[in-house]
Amino acid sequence: MKNLQTQLVILLAFLLAFYTRFGSLQMGTDYVIVLLLGLLIAAVIMPATGAFRPEFRWNVLRKTRRLLAGWAVVVTLLVTLAALFKVTSDYSRIWFAWWVLFGGAGLFINQLLEHGWQVHRKNSSRAARRVVLVGGGNNGKRVEQRILSDAHGEIELVARFGHDWPGASAYPVEQLAEYVIDAHINEVWVAVPWEDRGLLESALDALNESVVDVNVIPDLYQYRLLNQGIVEWDGLPVINLSGTPMTGTELRLKAFIDRLGSLLLLVLLSPLMLLLALLVRLSGPGPVLFRQQRHGIGGESIEIFKFRSMKEHQPTAGEVAQATQDDQRVTFIGGILRRSSLDELPQLFNVLRGEMSLVGPRPHAIEHNEDFKSRIPRYMLRHKVRPGMTGWAQVNGFRGITDTEEKMALRIEHDLWYIQNWSLWLDLKILLQTPLAMIHRNAF
Repeated sequence: MKNLQTQLVILLAFLLAFYTRFGSLQMGTDYVIVLLLGLLIAAVIMPATGAFRPEFRWNVLRKTRRLLAGWAVVVTLLVTLAALFKVTSDYSRIWFAWWVLFGGAGLFINQLLEHGWQVHRKNSSRAARRVVLVGGGNNGKRVEQRILSDAHGEIELVARFGHDWPGASAYPVEQLAEYVIDAHINEVWVAVPWEDRGLLESALDALNESVVDVNVIPDLYQYRLLNQGIVEWDGLPVINLSGTPMTGTELRLKAFIDRLGSLLLLVLLSPLMLLLALLVRLSGPGPVLFRQQRHGIGGESIEIFKFRSMKEHQPTAGEVAQATQDDQRVTFIGGILRRSSLDELPQLFNVLRGEMSLVGPRPHAIEHNEDFKSRIPRYMLRHKVRPGMTGWAQVNGFRGITDTEEKMALRIEHDLWYIQNWSLWLDLKILLQTPLAMIHRNAF
């Protein structure tokens, strides 16, 4: 339903743009084809942005950013297709500019109106959902804080049951069934500590003859890895502790954008890359490209490419000595390439081959993985997605040498945050920030 609403906005924007440019709605077959193609692409792209996920119901700005990022992808694909088929001259550029503008503005206004309607419906409803909370300990306290900090007032915490509630009074669980009836409770939330199975069983026994909705919130915080999603396998509920929020559609969209983007960048940057290859060749004996084994998605070994930035030397087996300031191994041209990150441009071929992504956790040398995976918790979870040419850690300053465990831990923290919060908009944001982050003191 939400996607259909978005399609309607794009359709109306198309018609308004056409009327603004030509003064009528009589259009030829060529414009009808573009309209249908645009709607078809949008039908695939918009849901893949994750904008329609339930967690963005009240976050109008994050939802709008994702939709606008999706609209930008739709526009880019239409332009790319027109260029490939050499039909750009068959269409009015003014009309297309109006369509892009009206489409973006329409999506933004539609989200504001939808948000306003949701707020109105909530405010005009009779009351918030009346909830009692059964539990205690850290798990109960976390759930209690979430309810009390609800900015939208959808839930009203009426009472607490159980024990071990710091700073709050609670009723004994034996009174739960009677209280639910007398206080007109809509829902019972059960958030007991993992080790207090007896309290869980007592609460469920007390509600055995009640028709109130019961929600059990498991205490999984101590097992927090990446993304705790509940799936079903052959009728069995399964909690996935280390999955990613990327769905199959979103992963396919990301892979498509990666390969299309890498192909376009290789075409656009080919003169620069040829010049850099010549400079590297003239900088001294040795190959133009440096090749190194690193871990890709799922921990599989991949061979990544870089412009050679050092003089030929024999590294110590099993060790990777990172470049430091005034490192005598780095050539003059290599120093320029490393400081500007231009030495990593050949990794566009890795992206085109499907081994890397434009955006993702940077691939580390296999020796570094072996060194740090046992020392930094959740280190290897960064390999749940394809490694990237740039990433959230890099645009936040964690780029270059990682000579201490603290620096590596901060980089891993940013990598895992990226995986947990991935979106098309976040990828676009990182790509736009990357040019400013390319020149950095931490790269030698």
